[in-house]
Amino acid sequence: MKTKLQPIGGIADSATGTATGTEDQATPILQASELSFGWSAERQVLDSISLEIARGQTLAILGPNGAGKTTLLSILTGKLAPLRGQVVLEGHPLSDYSARERAWRIAFLPQLEKLPFNYRVLDFVLMGRTPHMEALALPGTEDEKAARDALDSLGMASFEERNIGELSGGEFQLVRIARCLAQGASILVLDEPVSMLDPAHARQIADALAGLATVGKTIIYTTHDIGLGIFLGGRALILAQGRVQWEGESSGLRDAEMLARAFGITFSMREMPSVF
Repeated sequence: MKTKLQPIGGIADSATGTATGTEDQATPILQASELSFGWSAERQVLDSISLEIARGQTLAILGPNGAGKTTLLSILTGKLAPLRGQVVLEGHPLSDYSARERAWRIAFLPQLEKLPFNYRVLDFVLMGRTPHMEALALPGTEDEKAARDALDSLGMASFEERNIGELSGGEFQLVRIARCLAQGASILVLDEPVSMLDPAHARQIADALAGLATVGKTIIYTTHDIGLGIFLGGRALILAQGRVQWEGESSGLRDAEMLARAFGITFSMREMPSVF
């Protein structure tokens, strides 16, 4: 019989603040043990992945295309079940949580998203409040405040009456992150948050994530941008061929020899223009 899980710290004090609660800051908020996944015996995607994420920590996941980064995020958020191994969230197996209980704790930003309608920005951000609402209920005052606070925290308050179709790619990405913030979860999981963005919007989103880290959000993200991993700090790991090739402090991403071993291609250290 499943334990009834309550939204421990699930509703944050504000859209960007840390969740309320008395959780031990030293206890890992998310743990993965010996995770393996494959679409078939011949298509093994992840092989014996273990990691531990402390509350309030930032973790960058890097690796070549096809390394299993998105699959790992899908397992950590409960969207996929591993073939072997286990994910533990706040001391409980992730499989013990309902979808709603997971959403109280984890907000997920997929890499790509197609919308069926040209939503008003505020209505789109309010979708992040769904886990806190009863079925078929309309958003209340608290929900609208959380959505507006989230937009305001990202400098997007003036966009709330616009339609999604009017936004640039960078503006839409900020609105998508605002939806995650409105959800009030203490963990943000983002798949390629700055991919295909111009330098100005990439830096704006990086600054937003850095700010969220300073108020205690746990941030897990994938990226191909090594500079972003160094800029945001925290920890990093590199996946290749379904295995962890390297894990350590993100400052270690400056090691060209380590990168060459992990990615299988020569790296050189040069002074290059960068927004990070």
